[in-house]
Amino acid sequence: MKKFVIALLAGTALGLSAANAQSVVERLDPALDALVAPDTKVEKIHEEDQFFEGPIWHHGKEGSFLTFSDLISNKIDKWDPKTKQVTTYLSDIWKGKDKSNAIAQQRNGKDYVQVGSNGQTIDKQGRLVFVAMGSGQVVRREADGKLTVLADKYEGHHLNAPNDLVIKGNGDIYFTDIRANTKSTDFSPPEGVAHTGVYRIHDGKLELLDSTIEAPNGIAFSPDEKVLYVNDIRAKKVMRYDVKADGTVENRKVFIDMNSDMRPGLPDGMKVDTQGNVWDSGPGGIWIISPEGKHLGTILTPERLSNLCWGDDDGRTLYTTGGTMVTRIRVKAQGLRP
Repeated sequence: MKKFVIALLAGTALGLSAANAQSVVERLDPALDALVAPDTKVEKIHEEDQFFEGPIWHHGKEGSFLTFSDLISNKIDKWDPKTKQVTTYLSDIWKGKDKSNAIAQQRNGKDYVQVGSNGQTIDKQGRLVFVAMGSGQVVRREADGKLTVLADKYEGHHLNAPNDLVIKGNGDIYFTDIRANTKSTDFSPPEGVAHTGVYRIHDGKLELLDSTIEAPNGIAFSPDEKVLYVNDIRAKKVMRYDVKADGTVENRKVFIDMNSDMRPGLPDGMKVDTQGNVWDSGPGGIWIISPEGKHLGTILTPERLSNLCWGDDDGRTLYTTGGTMVTRIRVKAQGLRP
């Protein structure tokens, strides 16, 4: 289908103007009009030569603010909407000495090692729950600031690189592990799980739901929690499962295939709105996909996205992370929030 670019303000892809505003909406279906305004803007709120991931909006006893992962600097940062300042929220996510389990990435001729946290969410008690990717752990920050490891091993083998997570209404934690066959001298036992995985933490126990996705990444539920979505970043596809009454999954199918779009961007992080539309990082920016799997349009972004979340008091702002930027985007849709 022909793509209709509704609005595009002048500016380079990686160099926003002083006003930090870029308005780009790519409309593929009229249904997009109810979700995204044609003059939608992408506003940069933070930029640094790091690698940002896993944003989540806090709206509890500590106040309203954004946290996001800095994988390279091994910390979680906090952005305050009142002061517009970024401060350290949690440091020393990974405390090991050997970095052989960390994910290496190259950008602009420099090597980066991702050792910190990745995906984040909030539980019903308002506590931050995140995946410590380099450490192979799922971690919860308690009200007193202490950290509790909720999962780090499956059948005696260390998790490899937990990537993203979502919490079901009953408190079960579903998460992805993007790597397989990892070995590290810093872990005991030294050999990681032999496969990638989609997992569930149920009643304190770790259960494997699927070990056959090539590189599972972002994960999200439909509003009624009857469908679980999982990104396969390497296959460039989004998968969907039916969620059974006992919380396990079945009937895996391809929800949408992004391979026909050759622009930079992959199915990495994703979130769902209250109407069941999936908002997923993909080629060009944020893909908006109907519950039936139809690509309605794309919000073009300044750089390849890593993840996104819903924020602000009304849940109608998307906060995104990427290689160097944190941005926010006001939309018409209202997001599902923890």
